[in-house]
Amino acid sequence: MLKNKYIFIFITAALLFSLLTNPAAAQDDSLNIAIPGRAQTLDPAYLQRVLSDWPVMNSVFNGLVKYEPGTFEVVPDLAEEWEVSEDDTEITFQLKEGIEFHKDYGEFTAEDVKFSFERIIAEDANSPEAQSFSNLERVEIVDQYTVKLILSEPMGRLFTSTLPFNAGLIVSKEAVEEMGREEFASNPIGTGPYVFEEWDVNNNITLQKNENYFEREADYGEIVFMPMSDPTSQELALQSGEIDIGQLTLDNFDQISQMEEFEAEIYPDLAIQYVAFNTSKEPLNNEKLREALRYIINPEEILVGAFAGKAERAYSILLEDMTGYWKAPSFDLDEAGEERVWELLAEAGYPEGEGLELEYVTDATEERRLIGALIQDQLSRFNIELNVEALEVGPKIDRWQEGSYDITYARFTNTVDPGYNFQWNLTDQIGKWNLFHWSNEEYDRLWQEAETTLDTDLRAENYEEMQKLMHNDSIGIWVTHGVKTPAWTTEVDPVFSPDGVVLPWLITSSEE
Repeated sequence: MLKNKYIFIFITAALLFSLLTNPAAAQDDSLNIAIPGRAQTLDPAYLQRVLSDWPVMNSVFNGLVKYEPGTFEVVPDLAEEWEVSEDDTEITFQLKEGIEFHKDYGEFTAEDVKFSFERIIAEDANSPEAQSFSNLERVEIVDQYTVKLILSEPMGRLFTSTLPFNAGLIVSKEAVEEMGREEFASNPIGTGPYVFEEWDVNNNITLQKNENYFEREADYGEIVFMPMSDPTSQELALQSGEIDIGQLTLDNFDQISQMEEFEAEIYPDLAIQYVAFNTSKEPLNNEKLREALRYIINPEEILVGAFAGKAERAYSILLEDMTGYWKAPSFDLDEAGEERVWELLAEAGYPEGEGLELEYVTDATEERRLIGALIQDQLSRFNIELNVEALEVGPKIDRWQEGSYDITYARFTNTVDPGYNFQWNLTDQIGKWNLFHWSNEEYDRLWQEAETTLDTDLRAENYEEMQKLMHNDSIGIWVTHGVKTPAWTTEVDPVFSPDGVVLPWLITSSEE
């Protein structure tokens, strides 16, 4: 007995010595990933910040379909197969059997699909994703593993952006009903490769590997998502070893990407970054004034000052190779001449810009503060005062939805289907995500028509006309689609989507 005691002490001491001399050994099975700010919700029906919310949701939940990793090709996920009716209004899904929800919430069935989608379109749900299922009338349960989506009209983007993105993720009916919506938003229950563990006081979100995942088991036992809104802080955390994956600033990308201990890539971004004018209240309900601002605010200066000249100018809400791309004419101050701006200001009731004071709301990040300062300087050249207010995400979203600002700068993540990208500027999105607070009946009609056809040519024509309506009303300025600059330590081997979003459950160790 005494001999066994000494052996136990010896082994314990050896283990402690190993951990002290090699602290990383205790973390070999854990992966730290930076996200650009605090996640707002983990409920797929109420996603608010794609870059912070989506990587976590995408690790916890599955949809009926998904994007093939590394592509935007849609492939089965929780669905085994599906059949579409001749008139494109009924889609019948055959579900995979034997898939379990996390934390003993039972087997995934057709009941959960019906619940997940119908809670989004319910009148009292106030889900921002209701537009994503705009033509969904109801979901019918055929049997335990067969479910049918009944559409009022065909949905052109059902398989391109609705089902494979957050609106299509399946939640546990039992868990939502037991917890209630508010609690579920911070205690999600899905079927995904990782199980939610903790959302701590530092806003770090910890997930544990799902040992019973129905597909390939994840390599890492634990993932911690750590909010770091400033890319500079992500760079420092990467170099100090605090995180394994983060984003680089464009200024330091070349330097850090050439270090032996890191790898990095530049990915094209699907997003659109833009200056939005609040068209619903004085003084920017004046179209002449908005037109003047389009000449004054110079996107090229913003790209040089805030993006190190590495991001390209955007002339459309869409990328060039997307259905419906239309290149908007640029409002070039050099071509128009300053006299034209002075004329517009006078016509708007502000001769020489006198007495014009505008409120600008932005994020409390270094990049967004810099963009605000650049716009402030540009407007000051025409005697226009801009009060810049930098806010954290929650208060900023409140101000957006209240419309209590004159100008703001935003980045909206797009998808591969244009209908998703245009929906946020509809009349019924005022008070939600329509940051222009702009209403145009023809825009709404064209969008609805494009949503209810699979005719690609008609959709393209409508999207072009919609962009012209936005352009003619001078509701804002497209700035850039931006780039993503992920970097990681050489110990890990990550997988990204085509637009540079990390797929955490596919990350492997490069040392294997």
